[in-house]
Amino acid sequence: MLELLKKYRQWLFPGAFLMILIGLVLIWLGLTQTVTVILDGEAHSVRTPALTVGGVLRAADISTADADRVLPSRGRWFWGGAVIRVDRAREVMVKTPEETIELTSAETIPANLLLQAEIKLFPQDRLLVNGATFAPNNPLDHEGSILLQYQPAMPIRLVIDGGDPQTIYTGESTLGAALEEAGVQVSSEDWISESLSAVIKAPMDVTIRQARTITVTVGEDSFSGLTAADTVGEALMDLGFPLQNLNYSRPAEDEAVPDDWEITVVQVDEDIQIMTDEISFTYEYMEDPNAVLDEISIIEQGQTGIYATRERIRYADGEEIRRDTENTWQASEARDGVLGYGTNIIVRTEVVDGQTIEYWRKINVYATSYTPCDTEGVCHPGTSTGLMMVKKGSIAVTQRWLEGPSYGGLNMWGLPVYVAGYGEGLIADSTYYAPDYPWIDLGYSEDDYVPWHSWTTMYFLTPVPDDYIAPIITP
Repeated sequence: MLELLKKYRQWLFPGAFLMILIGLVLIWLGLTQTVTVILDGEAHSVRTPALTVGGVLRAADISTADADRVLPSRGRWFWGGAVIRVDRAREVMVKTPEETIELTSAETIPANLLLQAEIKLFPQDRLLVNGATFAPNNPLDHEGSILLQYQPAMPIRLVIDGGDPQTIYTGESTLGAALEEAGVQVSSEDWISESLSAVIKAPMDVTIRQARTITVTVGEDSFSGLTAADTVGEALMDLGFPLQNLNYSRPAEDEAVPDDWEITVVQVDEDIQIMTDEISFTYEYMEDPNAVLDEISIIEQGQTGIYATRERIRYADGEEIRRDTENTWQASEARDGVLGYGTNIIVRTEVVDGQTIEYWRKINVYATSYTPCDTEGVCHPGTSTGLMMVKKGSIAVTQRWLEGPSYGGLNMWGLPVYVAGYGEGLIADSTYYAPDYPWIDLGYSEDDYVPWHSWTTMYFLTPVPDDYIAPIITP
């Protein structure tokens, strides 16, 4: 062996070096391993003999920052084909109602990010990631910077229909959404102390009155509707029937809605009436030479005196409940009038009972008839004037018509007349019927008596007497 070594002594050193080199290669080859590195969710394969996590990352040419998350940690020994996970840190902005917090973190769970910002989540708290609602325990898959908006749950103290207060917590941004989340239903007819669109920025006290059916009676009509009003007046407004003018309600409009939810509306109307009290006037007569005989003219019109009173009358459902006198005034002053009696004589002709007569005056008269003897058999054959006997043609008139002017009469004694239906006659007697009534008695003998009880016309025949008296004023 010694001889052999001596013989090949010049090859000993190179051979030993070669053997050492071969051994090192074999050792390197034995230590090399394939490692999977997941970088921000993307897998990379690296073959390396490195024995630490940091060495593997250097072999994979992956640099990391202090805020990056490396699992296992960088200084850990690494062997056996395990997986290395690297999550690079990113900028995270956390906004709360009070402040804004900036973080650099590789954390992907929003709840953990909030813990890093020293914010602890409670039930009903709300979290938004880049403006969208996000479950706090779901991992983020967003790239780039992250904006976390933290909205802590706000307490809402609810009182419904006067019941005991209850408190709900919500992370919703508006009251309507919060009530919907809590299962509190609000209809359009319900009354709520805050708008459903109100933004929740602080704890709130909210009162809700749920609508109920109310019946309103107006006269003989009734109608119903939903209202959550607190007072009668507000309930009527909700039903579209507000009190107007003088109308009033039972209960009164400022009183609370009654427990039986029934309201009566009384319709009130007012009427203004002008009441008048008249003071009559009289007429005096005077001659009017321009008017035809026995015609009446108006020389000066009389005027009735009027006192007027304004009264205000109030009705409730059609029945008068009040009457007030507001003022009284004299609307006109009474003034007597003047009538003219015509004195102008016009001679006319007319066919009466088939014959033509000429007359200067005619009047309507009520005619009866008489004979010389009365019902007891007492006879007075002559007329009271002594002009003729009582027979056909003798005509009696009232005493005032018969007498002369010295007695206030009309001086008709002895005037020839024609009575339609009777014939010619002479005013020669007096009757005792109403003195101012145009009543005449038509004379007959006992043998030719004809009963009269009717109106007729008496014509005064020409010639016109010089001493006639006007007027004949008859009712």
